[in-house]
Amino acid sequence: GVPKPLPSVTTILSSTQTEETRKKLAAWNLSNPGALEKAASRGTWIHSATENHIRGLRVEPPSEYLPYWKDVPEALDDLLKNGKVLWSESPFNQPQWHKYVGDDGVGRLHYYDDKTEQGYAGCPDLIYKDENNEVVLADFKTSTSPYSLKFPKANSGIPDNVRKALISGVFKAKKTMLQMAAYSLAAEKCLGVHVDKTRIIVSTPLPDYSVQVFSFSRKELEKHMEMWLQVLRQFYENA
Repeated sequence: GVPKPLPSVTTILSSTQTEETRKKLAAWNLSNPGALEKAASRGTWIHSATENHIRGLRVEPPSEYLPYWKDVPEALDDLLKNGKVLWSESPFNQPQWHKYVGDDGVGRLHYYDDKTEQGYAGCPDLIYKDENNEVVLADFKTSTSPYSLKFPKANSGIPDNVRKALISGVFKAKKTMLQMAAYSLAAEKCLGVHVDKTRIIVSTPLPDYSVQVFSFSRKELEKHMEMWLQVLRQFYENA
């Protein structure tokens, strides 16, 4: 247990955004009324669908979500082949972790530092052992446009709308890296696992980017963990 209620990972990330990011988001929301709610509903459905697929249940997507879902089952099966799922929104065949499931059936992990009295809570999407017996923590995202780890080159000759989407995709990927670092620290503290790598799994309705998988090594994860702990300190300093 922890001595006080803890903020969520998403609360910390939104509270520590720069003023510029806040203004851009507000402007985007104004020019795209209802888009945020639509994206949230879609994300909730995809998370539920992936969890059901992993648990061997039949998934029948509504037509509006089909472009986001159609290539996901095959990609998931490929990633999990010869592996072992440990956590899918909540413990998966791991009764010793059941204490981390609330009365609402949601799995929640936490990280708390007694010295600094700083901590947070959150729920990873997926933790599994891959075919090499390495522990992987993965996060699912849905997006109308692709994620990217690099900014496109100015002279790359790609269409302007794709270039803008990829620039936005870099920022989305960076935010997700921080989320996964937070969940990895919490998983290591609560579950006693050692996370060897992290993965972002992105589904989009675009044929060229239907399912994107970005993998990060333990060395990269440790850098992301350092960055996340800086964000956590900033949150508590400003609280």
